[in-house]
Amino acid sequence: MATAATYCTHKELKRVFPQLDSFDGKKPIYGWNQLFTHSSNELYEADNTGLVTILFKDGQDLTPYQKTENYTDSTTNTDEAVDVIETAIDVVDGSVFAYGDIIKIDDEKMLITNISSNTITVERGFLGTPTATHNTSTDVYIGVTWTEENQWLYNEGCDSLLFYATTINPADSLMEAGEDFAGVVTQFRTDASRYLDSMLDPNMPKEALKDKEGNFDYIIIRSTALIAANFMIKSHDPNSELASALMEEANNNIENINQGKAALSWQVSRDSSQGIVRDVTYTSGKIRPVDTRGEWSGTYDLIKVKIGTGGVFGTATYNVYIKDGDGLKNQQVITNEVINGDYQSLAGGLEIRFAGSTDATQAAANDEWEIEVFGRHEAVDVSSGKAVKMTRTGRASYKRKYN
Repeated sequence: MATAATYCTHKELKRVFPQLDSFDGKKPIYGWNQLFTHSSNELYEADNTGLVTILFKDGQDLTPYQKTENYTDSTTNTDEAVDVIETAIDVVDGSVFAYGDIIKIDDEKMLITNISSNTITVERGFLGTPTATHNTSTDVYIGVTWTEENQWLYNEGCDSLLFYATTINPADSLMEAGEDFAGVVTQFRTDASRYLDSMLDPNMPKEALKDKEGNFDYIIIRSTALIAANFMIKSHDPNSELASALMEEANNNIENINQGKAALSWQVSRDSSQGIVRDVTYTSGKIRPVDTRGEWSGTYDLIKVKIGTGGVFGTATYNVYIKDGDGLKNQQVITNEVINGDYQSLAGGLEIRFAGSTDATQAAANDEWEIEVFGRHEAVDVSSGKAVKMTRTGRASYKRKYN
């Protein structure tokens, strides 16, 4: 399925806003205390960390190592009555436990710090639970077992972070809590692209045909980056003068585009291209559709164009599918037509032209596009950058009517 475009990349955003990396909101975690050590197996705790949903160690995302509490019956029971201060507890079978296990007896959680035959030494009232007395033959549940380095657990109730290590001390590494910054930047870029869509002239095709290299116009890229930077700064400082200045430039760009004072590449073209081309799957740098011309003879369709055989011009082929009585993109009307770089048959009175950045550029097999078309007898409003409306008529060509 085609997805809405994001108009600037991470690199383009950083080019417009060089201070981008300073907004990486990861928070260092300090104050690690060792809870136990046994045969190079060590468990550490940091208190009052604040919510930790993603943990990083020296920049490595440790999400795959995150543990959760899941208490299941250990199959053994207490072998004595336990008072509120006792830390050496006899159990029926101590072999089912491991150092560092977080266990639960009744509602009290405990941390196992030592095992001697059928006696386990524990830290009582662990993870903020109250200590209590427990009867003989009470079930013992295991909630967490540590098995490999870098495993971690955050407990929101007592605001503490546990980290399991076999070779390193977390105090010797940069431990940070926060979101993956690349993912944060991606979300801001996406939000900015959709915001720009909402502010541009609604008659303008938001994903108009790209140039032969598949790039958006720089004013679109820059405006998106300015908006994204504004969003990012204001998430930290709502009254930032820098954010306001960036947004002022973006708004000026939007106004210039809507009023026709800034021309986009597709607007200066003198051909009579029809339809809106969108990437479904596209391999960057390969041959792609760069233009269509003619007038669609039907009413509405969503044409599917797919590369058959990959290769250079004269070798690569394309296929075309249109709607049938059962749905869109079902009926194949062109099969393995050789791509020659000139205008070639598409469907319904339209022609398509493919191009690459050079004559030696190749097409990638299975790259796919969709082209949304409207009938030549139907009025379609398309912005020309001067609040101009272009109307497709029943004649062989249309006229551009300027204000």
